[in-house]
Amino acid sequence: MMKPKYCVRLFLFSMLFTVPSHPVDAVESLTVGQAVKTALERNPDLLAARQELEVARGREVKAQLFNRFNPSVNGQVWNRNNPGSGNVTDSQVLLSQEVEVAGQRGLRREAATRNVTQVEAQIKDRERLITGQVMRAFFQALTLEKRLELRKEIEKLNLRIRDASEARFKAGVAPIMESNLAEIRYGQSRKETFVAEALFQNALLDLRRLLGWEPDRSIELSGQLRNSPKAVPLSDLLQRAQGQRPDLMAAKREVARVEATMDLTRRLIVPNPTFQGFYQTETEGPGGASKMVGGGISIPFPLFDRKQGELVTQGGELNRSRHQVIAVTRNIEREVETAFQAYQAARQSVEVFEAEVLDRIDENFRFMEIAYREGKIGLLQLIVVQDGLITAQLSYVDSLGQFRAAETNLAQAVGGQP
Repeated sequence: MMKPKYCVRLFLFSMLFTVPSHPVDAVESLTVGQAVKTALERNPDLLAARQELEVARGREVKAQLFNRFNPSVNGQVWNRNNPGSGNVTDSQVLLSQEVEVAGQRGLRREAATRNVTQVEAQIKDRERLITGQVMRAFFQALTLEKRLELRKEIEKLNLRIRDASEARFKAGVAPIMESNLAEIRYGQSRKETFVAEALFQNALLDLRRLLGWEPDRSIELSGQLRNSPKAVPLSDLLQRAQGQRPDLMAAKREVARVEATMDLTRRLIVPNPTFQGFYQTETEGPGGASKMVGGGISIPFPLFDRKQGELVTQGGELNRSRHQVIAVTRNIEREVETAFQAYQAARQSVEVFEAEVLDRIDENFRFMEIAYREGKIGLLQLIVVQDGLITAQLSYVDSLGQFRAAETNLAQAVGGQP
């Protein structure tokens, strides 16, 4: 791998490696790490998704209950005609309680716990995707900021060329057409600066939205667009992705959840007995009453409904979840390989620029303006050379931005740092 050159002399490129200083009290400084941390705390989509975990924990709390059936109390009072004493009042109190006796409670707790772990993995996957979105948005905004700064410097350069053309015209060494062309060139560069400014501000809006910030909150991007490219073996990346991708964990935990749910459903076929106890009084004559205390048990007979439909449905869910594990595994392999190839291409592009292009751009920019001021080249020659150099400058900035995006995509595909 070619060693990157850090001693780039051109003033236009010095801005690519460090962020220019701004008044500390003017705007809020933001690094990519701070942006990710803020998004994980405040992104509204992520906050909404995390509520699914509270729903799952609520089901787990219910599964922890000692008995999911509440006791039932039934009281009755009635009048009857007693031949010996006339109308008398009798009463009865009935208490009943359904009880699970086949271990359903333990299986229900197991299913609820597995559901919580599966939702936790899903939330982790949402965090992985949000992290990737924020990092891409940050580096996109940083790239557009560097393009804007380049456009501003190009505008200043065209202003100096316009002034030099006007002086050459007044000195009688250049025609009026050359002066007019320089003026048009300067106006065009001003327009491109305005466009670059609008694109940069739109990128900041996207970043603020991901962070959950107000649209008018001031941001100063702090960090380097340039990052040291490094070669990474594809086999190691694939192995790491298989072990740490949360969407694969979620798919595997879904299999375990459905299996636990099927075990519970099979156990629910066993009927729950309902125990009953009663206390009853009966008036037998004047001043006399009999009291009775007793109990009983009722057990439903599972003759028709033996959870056949539920088991068929859950069997389909189990097969689907097992196929989903295979599908997610294949998708991870494809994502990692695709992101790896894009990363390699972006890394090599940056290395070529830094090894073969930057120094030549530096020299040509200095020679070009000096040669024009000394009358060694005409304005048309200057424009041709300048267009090529500007294109190379912007292409280098874009290459850095594409490299950071490819680096982010590869980290997202692996499930962590590449």
